[in-house]
Amino acid sequence: MIRLLRFSSRLAAGLLLCWAAGLAPVSTVRADGLLSPADADRLGMTESWRRQLSLVGGSRSAVDIKLHVDTSRMRRFVEVRHEKDGETEVLDRIDVEQRDRFGTPIGLQEARRRAKLQVFRWKRRGIEATISENQVPQIRLYTLGSDGTIEARDAETGELYWLTRQGDPTQLSIGLGVSDQYLCYVNGSTLYQISTETGKVVRETRTTGTPTLGTLIAGDYALMPTVRGGVEGFPLYDSNEYPFMEMVAGRATATPTQAPGTARAAWPTDAGFVYVMEAEGTPSVIFRFNTDGVVSSPLSAGEGERFFFGSENGHVYGIRATRSGTVLWRHSLGEPVYAGTFVSDKQLFVPTVYKNLYCLEVATGAAMWKSPATGIDAVLGSSSDRIYARTSSNRLAILDAQSGGRIADIAGVDVERYVVNRLTDRLYLVGNGGMLQCLRPVDSPLPLLKVTAEPPAAATDTPEEQPAQRPDQDPFEAGGDAPDPFAPAGGGMDPFAPADDAVDPFAPADDAADPFAPADGQDDPFAPGGGF
Repeated sequence: MIRLLRFSSRLAAGLLLCWAAGLAPVSTVRADGLLSPADADRLGMTESWRRQLSLVGGSRSAVDIKLHVDTSRMRRFVEVRHEKDGETEVLDRIDVEQRDRFGTPIGLQEARRRAKLQVFRWKRRGIEATISENQVPQIRLYTLGSDGTIEARDAETGELYWLTRQGDPTQLSIGLGVSDQYLCYVNGSTLYQISTETGKVVRETRTTGTPTLGTLIAGDYALMPTVRGGVEGFPLYDSNEYPFMEMVAGRATATPTQAPGTARAAWPTDAGFVYVMEAEGTPSVIFRFNTDGVVSSPLSAGEGERFFFGSENGHVYGIRATRSGTVLWRHSLGEPVYAGTFVSDKQLFVPTVYKNLYCLEVATGAAMWKSPATGIDAVLGSSSDRIYARTSSNRLAILDAQSGGRIADIAGVDVERYVVNRLTDRLYLVGNGGMLQCLRPVDSPLPLLKVTAEPPAAATDTPEEQPAQRPDQDPFEAGGDAPDPFAPAGGGMDPFAPADDAVDPFAPADDAADPFAPADGQDDPFAPGGGF
């Protein structure tokens, strides 16, 4: 008892000394290693949800975690709004898919009924409110485990849609390829095609080559790099069509990336090339781009068939995936780039091997920050004005998007895995035991979808519209009262007329007859006939 009292007194004295020296106590690490509500609030964020992943080995057994914006499925809301001074405030937002006490969605009619009740209550408080409907694409989060376990969740609510396990747990499983309809992944030498609606297997296909990286769904095919230095493509919609193999120079160093809204995909190889393939109709490589140094990470994609990437020689490129291939710009950083770049609206973030984060303008490649942010290993996501990044010491860092200045470093977080989110303004963290946490900005109740702005075309790129020509108009006649463009300038003489009183050199000599006239006074055979 005496020893316990002595220890307690020493602990109290130590805390008193720390307080007297002005040292703030270090925040304790939570059991799951994730952000506490207080820490999130200090960052201007709030926790949307946290769920335990359905993985046997926790977060260490997660092979791939991928987000997908599903434009074929929408989340619908009934909103109660109030207009004041030209601004709209949402007083209440009712999700049509929220569950009642029996576990079934309430539906649109019930959501409208609840909204009308809210309008009545606000009116009694002297506030006039109106009802409107809103919808956003459904955002899904898919997780693949090393044992072939796949789960599909709503990335905004954490709700589990379905859970399945496919393949041989003793075989290697490789990353996910996702579209609105299908999800594909490779287990061993088998490609599994799964319905995103039900989670059931649609088709199992034996691969010809040995896969090296994850799959990508682009156009009508699932694309998969192989050890033979090519890309194997598997048809998703026609079971009678054979897979194809496109051979290229070198082996792929990263999983192919799809250009938004197109069927074109691009990937780098260890031979120093970036290839672009059209994966619709008859698949084929449309062009290759020779880079200065090998590109080691997946390419970033933007609207307008644009791709961005950095090389080990310190060059950053912006290209357009046209048939001929267009180099938009090239910027030299002088530092090797091995990690992937990150596109957010008009900004391109490039982390280098020296843990410096550069910010370039998407349209021109020009530097946007006075100096790079230091100690940054990778960019995890972004909001309208902030950048979420991982530091070289595996901490979470918050940066100002406009200047690159440090807003906060979170030291009391021991995150096992970060999820890179290029699609929305949410931040996803995976704790030690497989707990998945979703954080959002306080002022963003609905997800902010990322759209990489297309730079405006130059004035010379758009030809002026020409007026349509009338069918009865002489194409060589000057329009309206315009002068004859072939008339002599300034009202001068015809430059082709004979000089002064000179005789026309093309007239018959002396009084000789015209050699081209009809013989013996006959009719001119070239004259118009029949009144024409």
